[in-house]
Amino acid sequence: MTNCLIDWHTNLWLPEHLGEESREEMGSRTGGQMDASPPAHETHIAGTAEKFIVLALRHNQLGIRVPNDFVAQYCARFPGRAYPFMGVDCNDPMAPRQVEQAVKELGVKGIKLAPVYAGFDPWCETAMRVYKVAERLKVPLLWHQSAAYAAKSTMEWGNPILLDKIGREFPKLRMVVAHVGQPWIGETVVLLRKHKQIFTDLSARYYRKWQCYNALMLALDYKVTDQILFGSDFPIQTTQQALDSFRAINDWGPGVAMPKFPAEIIEEEEEGLRSLEA
Repeated sequence: MTNCLIDWHTNLWLPEHLGEESREEMGSRTGGQMDASPPAHETHIAGTAEKFIVLALRHNQLGIRVPNDFVAQYCARFPGRAYPFMGVDCNDPMAPRQVEQAVKELGVKGIKLAPVYAGFDPWCETAMRVYKVAERLKVPLLWHQSAAYAAKSTMEWGNPILLDKIGREFPKLRMVVAHVGQPWIGETVVLLRKHKQIFTDLSARYYRKWQCYNALMLALDYKVTDQILFGSDFPIQTTQQALDSFRAINDWGPGVAMPKFPAEIIEEEEEGLRSLEA
């Protein structure tokens, strides 16, 4: 990471982009500190990371609507550094067309999907059409395929194993499973071992140190650490906070002897970015 620090998972929004339940739930995790405004992002992400992904969100059942053009316009301020990912809700039958338009007109570089937040079956017909468009346009998917805590979220569609079918049917479609698919970390690691076009990011895991450590050691055992990406999940953490936590993953205090996760893997370069852009 010392040669090219890439933050693979950052958010950008204004308070009015989030539903009331989402604002309350997110705020409860951070003591109310959830400033993901453009000035905060520029300070805490663009001021540290050399390159970074910025996510738009579209989860209609929770009232979360971060506009794609809002994110794209912000990213245009950082040419060659910022990569906008659009948000799409696959309950909307127009979703495939929205992907086509956003890629061609806004220049988005990827798609953020969250079946647990948006409430759609990742195998539904509209979603499959979205994947087909994404594969044709060569834009990757970033999945929140993991736990969700909003009361209206649909956890039954969160298990990363559901992506196995999509990986089989769209073998050229590159995908990233956010948050190591927690709590289904073992399933995520097996998915990486099976599908080389699937990656995962560590965003929002560093501060749950025991979970993060076990995920890393499991990935090491399965020899899939080259498919792990660094990410902060800003505003949950800043890029620097996440990096400091990652570099301290082997620090358990005096007298505690734990197997060490290799420091050289923590400091890897931008191979993940090249792989997703291929």
